[in-house]
Amino acid sequence: MLRTMRRFFAEDITGDAVDLPAAEAHHARHALRLRDGEPVELFDGHGDAATGRLVLIGRKGARVAVDSRRTAPPPAPPGVELAFAVPKGKRLDWLLEKATELAAAALRPVHFARSVAGPSHLSPAGRQRWRDRCVAAAKQAGVWHLPRVGEPVALDDYLAAVTAPRRLLGAPEALETVAGALAAGDTDADVALLIGPEGGLTDAESDAARAAGFTPVRLGGTTLRTETAAIALLAAVRAVSDASR
Repeated sequence: MLRTMRRFFAEDITGDAVDLPAAEAHHARHALRLRDGEPVELFDGHGDAATGRLVLIGRKGARVAVDSRRTAPPPAPPGVELAFAVPKGKRLDWLLEKATELAAAALRPVHFARSVAGPSHLSPAGRQRWRDRCVAAAKQAGVWHLPRVGEPVALDDYLAAVTAPRRLLGAPEALETVAGALAAGDTDADVALLIGPEGGLTDAESDAARAAGFTPVRLGGTTLRTETAAIALLAAVRAVSDASR
């Protein structure tokens, strides 16, 4: 049986020898129990990759002696930004993992009137944990490009700054389908997705999103939790975009 080459993340993989970050070295040594000389693969989250051999250092460290390099193809268009009300705890972890697997280009936490996430979920340390979740998902799914994780922003500020030409708002009461909303215009043009909290958008928030060019779309006949709605909408956009090629 062929053994899958283990993948590890490092911010900088340009040298002939790359020291693994502490968490990655710990995972290689103690969770995977890899030995000196094991073939491994590195990625930097921006499309650059390298293969080499693991070199264990001291009692804790690990280094990769690089043998070859390559650049992964860019992600297939469209680039999709997922802007969402932040759920709590493991529900957020699940959202981050699945959004990474579905190749979201960017993740943007947005504050709504009925948002429930506390400051710890949105702090710099909290968002570093977001990135760690994205890295773990990318390693498992074979993703080469990590999503950009944006700073928390108020809804009005997000609506004023969004640049994607195609914009969809998840709305249980909407009549339009994702396929219908994406049918017009350039099929490769970037898409912004906006998902509100489980309490829903206020009337003022919904009006503001529509005024900013967001088309409300339905996601089936049931009421979805925030993280389910976010991933359902992202997956639907991917499916429609792939079908159009």
